[in-house]
Amino acid sequence: MREFQVIDEVMPDVPPASPAQLAAARARVFGAARETNPATVERVRPAGGVRRGGHAGHGLVAVLAAAAVVLVITIMMVAVPRPGEEPAVSPAQEVLGVAADRLAAQPPATGAYWRLETQEIILTKDSAKGYPVQERGNNVLVIGRDGHRYTWYEAVSTAPYGPAAERAWKKAGSPKLCPARGCDPNGRFYARHPLDRALKLADGLTLTLSELLTLPQEATALRARLLEGYPAGSELSREQWLVGAGVKLVAQTPATPGTRAAGYRMLAALPGAGVIDGAGDVLGRQGVIVQFPPATPGVVRTQLVIDRQSGEPLAIQQVAPFSGLSEDTVWMATVIKRPYWTDIRPVVPSGCRNGCTS
Repeated sequence: MREFQVIDEVMPDVPPASPAQLAAARARVFGAARETNPATVERVRPAGGVRRGGHAGHGLVAVLAAAAVVLVITIMMVAVPRPGEEPAVSPAQEVLGVAADRLAAQPPATGAYWRLETQEIILTKDSAKGYPVQERGNNVLVIGRDGHRYTWYEAVSTAPYGPAAERAWKKAGSPKLCPARGCDPNGRFYARHPLDRALKLADGLTLTLSELLTLPQEATALRARLLEGYPAGSELSREQWLVGAGVKLVAQTPATPGTRAAGYRMLAALPGAGVIDGAGDVLGRQGVIVQFPPATPGVVRTQLVIDRQSGEPLAIQQVAPFSGLSEDTVWMATVIKRPYWTDIRPVVPSGCRNGCTS
């Protein structure tokens, strides 16, 4: 029938209806046909076999043809979701989706060495007085395509955290707090993080640079590839484990722009991901925060702070209650200062000790 060809041409991508939808549509359409002209559906032949109502037979064909078209259209209307029935996009999916689009538009990186400069911040307590202090230090990681790796860390400062801590510090005579520049002149630079863990995304998943650079650039495929490293017997669920692996992948590795974009979309689909807008990182840089719930059992929430303009990560923050402070306290953070590829071979600072090269 021409009607079906027209329908196929106009709506080629309509998904097939379910058996229940088909049955319901048939019942409605043919019920309506009987009510419209019952004589064309059911007629009694008189004795002698003489047919009557020949025109009614043509009416039957016409009604059934029309009913068939209505049936198909009805099924299609059932199968195609109404605009209001489309799945809602969560705030996390919206934010990370935009960021992913911006990352994916970046050109492929070139260079012999990938260099990541970060500032590491941790909230702890002064060992002598017990008031909270914030330690800051700068870390450099370099990964070469030739297989060589380099790293060094320098403690920058330790300072009282919050008004009450500052009062206690001043009351104690404002002593010099360590670690900080000048505390250990003989050990200013050292390797704080083992180089063999530079590309460890999570427990059970450590990649080579080659493996990292060839990771999938589609969210579902990336999720499946990462989960190949999920350790049997892990205390974390797969989703909790993926939070750690995904956040490190997008913020602290030389993965391709396409893979990092896929990582954003993978993270956006994880349960419990939420958005804190109008906020920023621990240094005060404005951005949007995507927050993930704590592992169970646990209280530490992971925050990924993203720059709205570029889509690049600004920081990874760990938020948890801290004695005497707000429960939203950032007690540990890795601030992303400068990730880039370069052809310049790094020069390790003189005196750097404890595994600064490999």
